[in-house]
Amino acid sequence: MQSGNFWMVNNPVFQAASLVLVAVFLGACGQPDNPSVNEHEPGKAEGPVPAPARLVTVSGMSSGGYMAVQTHVALADRVAGAGVVAAGPYHCAAGAIGNALGRCMSGDDLEVIPLVAFTREAAAGGQIAAVEYLRNAKVWIFHGSKDEVVASGVTDALADFYLEFVAADRVVLIDDIDAAHGWPTLDQGGACLEMSDDFINACDFDAAGSLMNHLYDNLNPRATALPKEDLAGIDLSGYFESGSGVADAGFIYVPERCRDLDADCRLHISFHGCRQGAEFVGDRFAVESGLNEWAVENQIVVIYPQIESSLMNPLGCWDWWGYTGTHYDQKDGRQISGIDAVITAFSNRRLYRD
Repeated sequence: MQSGNFWMVNNPVFQAASLVLVAVFLGACGQPDNPSVNEHEPGKAEGPVPAPARLVTVSGMSSGGYMAVQTHVALADRVAGAGVVAAGPYHCAAGAIGNALGRCMSGDDLEVIPLVAFTREAAAGGQIAAVEYLRNAKVWIFHGSKDEVVASGVTDALADFYLEFVAADRVVLIDDIDAAHGWPTLDQGGACLEMSDDFINACDFDAAGSLMNHLYDNLNPRATALPKEDLAGIDLSGYFESGSGVADAGFIYVPERCRDLDADCRLHISFHGCRQGAEFVGDRFAVESGLNEWAVENQIVVIYPQIESSLMNPLGCWDWWGYTGTHYDQKDGRQISGIDAVITAFSNRRLYRD
């Protein structure tokens, strides 16, 4: 078996060393094991969200799947839906790395009710969007039946979590595809039943198409060919504060029809998994995920922000346990607030046109 996501590396010794290193640094920085809801004064409402922002969706794989859930729940007034591959419910780790490496991967002792209660409390305090915004959201969840990294109980818990807020007919869980831990595609990536080094699996299953068609209505068919040069770099340095772990450079796909200032386009943000960012696999996730083939025919701009590895985050994971701070999964978290700024720039038609 090749190296896996979420801290899986080429041998158990390196895995153990990485965990100890991260635990030491988290402890040195005074991160609480189970932080309470942010007690700061909630910010004032900024008025109605511009119409384009209501057409924003997110997706993610593994740690990126957790980030997609966090972004969706925290910014539910701005994000209309989420596609999630191999990840669990909001606030699963509760700020503790032990939870992240334990129940959030194995599903053991993963109880949804306390997470639902935390979500309602955080929403009532203004730390995340009001849960009422989730009522009409759309959620697509995938778990490969041969995934040996994230257990099926984790994605089951994610579905149960969302069903506390979202209408049942708007939540889809696909768990009957024989696939290893990774992002499934029609024909890109490694063998479907093996974890490849880029965690992209050729499974004769179009995850991108399945999730896009659930999140958006009446899509045109996917493009059968897509020039790689249509994918460009984007400078995201102005949107994320210091300590976010987000790289200055990300990837963006802008369909030709969306380059017109007057075009009414939608935005999809996709989060890679651990060891799946640019410094590990280059642009392979952005090129091979299949999202761009749907975007080009449906006036959807796709952004792929990237995480940089560090001593506190050696495998380049999105923060779903608290390495960027106690409020990592709330609106003022360093990563979520940056994504919020990206959405604002898109809604104001200046994200890639300045």
